Amino acid sequence: MKRKIEIEIKEWFASNQSKPLIIHGARQVGKTYIVRSFAKEMNLKCVEINFEKDISFVDLFNRTRNPQDILDFLRLSFLDTEFDTSTILFLDEIQAAPSALTALKFLSESFPCRIIASGSALGVAIASSSYPVGYVETKIMTPMTFMEFLWAMSVPEDIIESMKSSLQTLTPLPTIIHEKLNDLYTKYILVGGMPEVVKSYVTNQSFKDTYSIQKHLVNDYYNDMAKYAQGSERIKVRECYQSLPSQLAKDNKKFQYKLVKKGAGSRHYESSLQWLEDSHMIIKTLRLNNTAFPIESNVDISSFKVYLSDTGLLVSLFGEEIIQNILNDSSTIKGSFYENSIAQTIKSSHKTSYYYEPNQHSEVDFIIKYEGQMCPIEVKSSHHKLSRSFTNFVQSVKPKLSVRLSNKNIGFDEHHHTFYIPHYLFELFLLQEKPLL
Repeated sequence: MKRKIEIEIKEWFASNQSKPLIIHGARQVGKTYIVRSFAKEMNLKCVEINFEKDISFVDLFNRTRNPQDILDFLRLSFLDTEFDTSTILFLDEIQAAPSALTALKFLSESFPCRIIASGSALGVAIASSSYPVGYVETKIMTPMTFMEFLWAMSVPEDIIESMKSSLQTLTPLPTIIHEKLNDLYTKYILVGGMPEVVKSYVTNQSFKDTYSIQKHLVNDYYNDMAKYAQGSERIKVRECYQSLPSQLAKDNKKFQYKLVKKGAGSRHYESSLQWLEDSHMIIKTLRLNNTAFPIESNVDISSFKVYLSDTGLLVSLFGEEIIQNILNDSSTIKGSFYENSIAQTIKSSHKTSYYYEPNQHSEVDFIIKYEGQMCPIEVKSSHHKLSRSFTNFVQSVKPKLSVRLSNKNIGFDEHHHTFYIPHYLFELFLLQEKPLL
């Protein structure tokens, strides 16, 4: 399946720099597949080492960091391979071999072939001394975006081009096309972006099948928590993760430790949340104290929302009955899923999301930086009018650009200086951002 990260990998390869490439991302987002696909497309031999499956290679890096010794061991292990510019050395699940991660520092300058590493809990290693900061190039791989979902569904390219044109000219799409794209976006929310789940849906169009796979994937995440988290953290990490449906079902989605465990506070679970974030299982959105620029200087690290990395996995945490409730538009928490999907889209675009809550009666769902300016975003799951909080914010702060996401067709509200954008066009909106430099 086509993925946007392919372009970034090709740019790394074309740069001819010697730095290894490390691909971060949650388990099962497609890291292994994309490296194999890249090697095949570029006609490169891919020598693959999975540190979770072959302990002999873990032992190799535990015993030596000498590039020549490592190369000779590999040549003896893969006798039919020339380790030169026609070969990619792929170190998969490198989080299982911290010594191999450290060794990338020593291999970056003198190894005869290019190196790609990937792992599902690498964010945890960044904070440790084992991470080769400055000696590697890093890319983040997220679950499949809505555009990637459309590619997987074989949506014709001319329709995607018409979506881009609609956004660029602020011209509404034909109603029947608009309604169909809204329907596809709802299905994308329920399927999510995990490649195995998307592939199943493309083949069978069955939410029963996708739900079954989603449950298995969540169990894989629990296994990772048990395997890679340390000591008592294993239980606390899982407790935080399992609390997310309760956190997101509230009107005020600010993360509350008491919903993890009665009487708990940040000192009990702060490190557990950090572990989940470092493992790319969650998306953390911090609160802004005020709207002065630059917005990074106004962050309140004690108040935040937590979203799942994938709405499909959120479905599995809520339970299968949520599927029909959302399809029938009968769920009161449908908005939480749409909000989660927008958090994912912002994350996949390599942007940081914030929210603004000046008091308990007023909130702006998201604030991002767009073309160097603060851009407030309101998310609605249907046609509802602008909320009073959002309207008051736009009128008082007067941002250069504000966005209201809903299932309404594209348009512009001159009175409130707000762009109306359907959810399905938001990713393209972020992609069309003009660079500052």
